[in-house]
Amino acid sequence: MQLFYEIVLPVILIIVVGFAAAKLQVISGAGVQSLFDATFLIFTPALLFGAMARVDVAHLSPGAAFSYYLATVPLFAAALVAQRWRGRSVSTATVRSLGVVFSNTVMLGIPLVRMLYGETGLAFLLTIIAVHALIFLTAATLAIELDEAARNRGETGAATDAGSSRRELLSHLARVARAALLHPVVLPILAGLAWALLGLPLPVPIDKALATMGTASSPLCLMLLGASLAQFDLRRGLAAAAALTAFKSLLHPLLVWSVGRFVLQLDALPLAVATLTAALPIGANVYLFAQRYQAEVGVISAGVMMSTLFSGLSLPVVLILLR
Repeated sequence: MQLFYEIVLPVILIIVVGFAAAKLQVISGAGVQSLFDATFLIFTPALLFGAMARVDVAHLSPGAAFSYYLATVPLFAAALVAQRWRGRSVSTATVRSLGVVFSNTVMLGIPLVRMLYGETGLAFLLTIIAVHALIFLTAATLAIELDEAARNRGETGAATDAGSSRRELLSHLARVARAALLHPVVLPILAGLAWALLGLPLPVPIDKALATMGTASSPLCLMLLGASLAQFDLRRGLAAAAALTAFKSLLHPLLVWSVGRFVLQLDALPLAVATLTAALPIGANVYLFAQRYQAEVGVISAGVMMSTLFSGLSLPVVLILLR
């Protein structure tokens, strides 16, 4: 009950505030878009760069992260292949696959792990967070950008000779790489990781400014998520949202626990942190990503809300089993 009351319920309340603000026209449709642009282009990059830049790479133990990613990366790939096999577009398949594997590691994961496992457990979680967005958001961005580049190339017509075709392909790949690297999610992650590898502390004014802007990112994401729930007929997306919730809250932690327990044979604490991270609900960054590419926004909005509500039941069960 304390877990739901202190950690899950505040998240739900912020989503409800966003929903009510949109329904009561406190935030108009144009206002939602403006808030989304500010969150996606300013506050979230500040959060990602600051989080990555503060990571002490040399002192992070990799056991929990190995367990998490040895299970999660294949799950993401399998979900993507399955969605494409069912005939869905690359953008739809990519966004839904993100919903299967992308956890709410910051707003829920950090306070939950700190409360349960202390600073040692938090250090294991940071090994996962350090490359969480880097791996999945970068891979998702590349998948969608490559698909858009291929479609644009097809619309403009193929080149008449092999040399022109190779030059055109290289030009498209260069544009895709540039778009992916300059993406407002990928670029701050890479820049923060580079800063962390240099081992330099952030100057105090910059650190405080980034921390303040980063603090605003999570509640803004959740409010925007609530506002988006008010704009869609969620009845059409409930089945898909329920499927995402089942994969994210049940299959994902089971796979991570199995890899950690039977393949890597981890000690109890890193195994518990990795499994708990996988059991967290869908992260709000997936909503931002869906909104960015206008793909499955309604489904993801409902999925984030449904998986967050469901976590009030599933997380206590996971904790009892881990104990």
